[in-house]
Amino acid sequence: MLYLIEPHNYDVYRDDLDNMYRFRHRIFFDKLNWDVNSHDDMEKDEYDEKETYYLIYKDEEGIIRGCVRFIEMTNNCMFDGPFKDALPNVDEFKRQGYWEITRFAVDTNPEYYKVSGNRNIAKIIWAGIIKFAIKSKRVECYMATTYLAFKKLSARYGLLIYDVNKKVFDGSQMFVWGFSSLKYSWEK
Repeated sequence: MLYLIEPHNYDVYRDDLDNMYRFRHRIFFDKLNWDVNSHDDMEKDEYDEKETYYLIYKDEEGIIRGCVRFIEMTNNCMFDGPFKDALPNVDEFKRQGYWEITRFAVDTNPEYYKVSGNRNIAKIIWAGIIKFAIKSKRVECYMATTYLAFKKLSARYGLLIYDVNKKVFDGSQMFVWGFSSLKYSWEK
């Protein structure tokens, strides 16, 4: 089941948010060895819970198996911090309707897939991101800094992606990409 957590309901979803931070710690800190803020086995940074939206995917037992964070770029976001050099002119993108996607994570534990048979978590989360854009009528463009594999996965789900820039971060080539006019993506 997919859940949308919005700024006005953080307190309702407090346990889920804390479990999501633990999940992100396992994925980004433990598994991928990223240099992220992690304390008490929770990966949380200065962009969390400040006009931030989250989608979390929970399995039938209530365990978080996937998540994503998105922030409208008029707010402080990673393009103002660690990815500030990723865009040639970040001010061009700091406007209403432009949203940053970060912390997209999916549980890849083979034991879970053997039991559940569910291999569609990434697709379900992407559908949720698109649904948010359509229902809220607030999203003109999503922006992300990702590895090539994530970009290819997104394109496979039918998103019309355009490259904005390429950068090397910590020795890995990363792509800044966007997809806009969600209406156009659905029409194609």
